[in-house]
Amino acid sequence: MSNDNGKISVRQAMILFIIIFCAPAIRYIPLYTAQQAKQAAWLSPLITFIFMLIYILIFSGVIKKYEQKSFVDITKDILGKIVGNIVVIMYFLWITLLLSYNLRMYVERIASAAMPNVSVFVSLTAMLIIVGFVVKFGIIPLAKMGELFFIGLAAIFILYNFLILPEIHIKNLLPISYTDAFPVFQASFGILAIFSYNILIFMFNDKIEHKGEFKKLGIKTVVVITLISLLVIIIPLGVFGDAVLVKMPIPYLNTMMQISLFDIIERVEAGIIMFWIVTDFMLISIFIYSAIHMLRLSFNLSNIKPLTTIYIVGIFYLSLALAKSTLELRTLSEYVITPMNIVMGFILPILIFGVGKLRKKV
Repeated sequence: MSNDNGKISVRQAMILFIIIFCAPAIRYIPLYTAQQAKQAAWLSPLITFIFMLIYILIFSGVIKKYEQKSFVDITKDILGKIVGNIVVIMYFLWITLLLSYNLRMYVERIASAAMPNVSVFVSLTAMLIIVGFVVKFGIIPLAKMGELFFIGLAAIFILYNFLILPEIHIKNLLPISYTDAFPVFQASFGILAIFSYNILIFMFNDKIEHKGEFKKLGIKTVVVITLISLLVIIIPLGVFGDAVLVKMPIPYLNTMMQISLFDIIERVEAGIIMFWIVTDFMLISIFIYSAIHMLRLSFNLSNIKPLTTIYIVGIFYLSLALAKSTLELRTLSEYVITPMNIVMGFILPILIFGVGKLRKKV
């Protein structure tokens, strides 16, 4: 990160956000929404669309005022130095917990779905070594990688969803009635919990060249994320139904295993596994970059290479100690991480905006 002196565009930042949204979306959204709303789960992204749109519209005003400031500086300016520092520490701890959880989920799922003979220790070490090497060059190479990956990832996602369409049974998505309203609202929390990852992008807002594009591109990003959420729910729900879906470890990936291309190429889920690995790699990289960037700004550090190494080693051990099994990870996600994400990534930023309005800072 020592040569991280330039800036990326809003378009690149939004691409990074879409990519880091995809990995947990595939892993988590189908299960959570189906558990809450059953056959009506596919309606939940329509609820979150409204909340996400309001969020973007609110923060377009904040970004307009603080174009050259990171979330750390924005928070301290609005809340004051003491309260601001406390909130920044809370965000750093939250990001660290999320990073450890997502890293552990990655190695657990890879071990079960793609490389059952490779130990968690080896997968974890390999990922962190690669991420550590990439992150040291800063946000610009990450943004350029994101642009390149985005094209391939979009092609894989669109192609695979198209191929699976004949397997969808509309009856699995029905019936829908007014009694589904509250369950659908509850299901939307799972999507909002992942949308909260947007705060990672704001952490390095000072590295983004806005040029008045945030509002327009932010709305487009919300539309894309809503479409992704719809597809990762509708595809497995339409193929298997909610009763079967909730018993699957990775419903979306399990759905892709049903694809048989012209009865010649079967088990084409390799492309989805590649999609999953790349998006997880980008997610972990952005998490680490955001956390280190927060520390750099908070302590006014010039050389953070030793700190980056120490942080990555700490994350390695924390991810191993986080849970003993995938079941414990799922429980942690549902009862701790999901509500925490909504508070830290959605409610608290809006409260900060409210304080800014009262203090005439925004």
